[in-house]
Amino acid sequence: MKLIHFCIFLILVVGTSIPVSGTPKQANDSVSQNLEAPDTTGQLSDTLKLKKDSLQKLVPYLDDVEADSKNKLLVLYMLAIILATFMSEDLACIGAGLMAAQGIIDFWPAAIAATAGIFIGDFTLYFAGRLMGNGIFNIPPFKWMVKKENVYSAEAWFEKKGPVILVLSRFIPGSRFPVYLSAGILKTGFWTFLLYFGLTALLWTPTFVWLSVFAGNELLLFYEAYEEYAVWAALAVFIFILVLLKYLVPEMKKKFGV
Repeated sequence: MKLIHFCIFLILVVGTSIPVSGTPKQANDSVSQNLEAPDTTGQLSDTLKLKKDSLQKLVPYLDDVEADSKNKLLVLYMLAIILATFMSEDLACIGAGLMAAQGIIDFWPAAIAATAGIFIGDFTLYFAGRLMGNGIFNIPPFKWMVKKENVYSAEAWFEKKGPVILVLSRFIPGSRFPVYLSAGILKTGFWTFLLYFGLTALLWTPTFVWLSVFAGNELLLFYEAYEEYAVWAALAVFIFILVLLKYLVPEMKKKFGV
């Protein structure tokens, strides 16, 4: 019995003499700290801030690129309208109005381009007739569109009613080419031509483009509402225009002597 007591005493003494590194809680905390992932919150925040700063610096550049692209497209659209006036002034104005109606180009750039094209084309006709004189009757396509005898047979009448003819020709499709060319051949005064032709063109062209914008908007609304009938309506309008150009316009030309 004494031997057993002695062994128990020895175990207790030896057990209490072993150093303990810390309490159970401290040990658990130490293990938890070792298992936890490293703190990267600061690094992530710095990275996001860097990306944000980079994007903010990129925005002005992108705005400049977008503005430059819009300006280039605007120039191309205006050039297209100007070139179209050399083929047909009326159709070019209608096309400019339809482009404005669809938001492809603003109204004033479209109107300015149409007016510029008309001025360039019609002044070219005037100066061609004025500079070349009778020689222009031998040059295609002028010799196919204007006859020498017709021009000089109307010379006296043109001298009397020249300003009226210049104004009326703006509203009669197909009459401008021979009228402006004849004005140059017959040496109509430059300032007289500029006054009557210029004022009429400045007033009529933006108005015509605006009417085309209004008509274009109405056509687009009509097409959206009555899509299945829109094609037939467009065909009817096209036929009406053909009849107008074939029968009514020649009668107007005869009436006004153009």
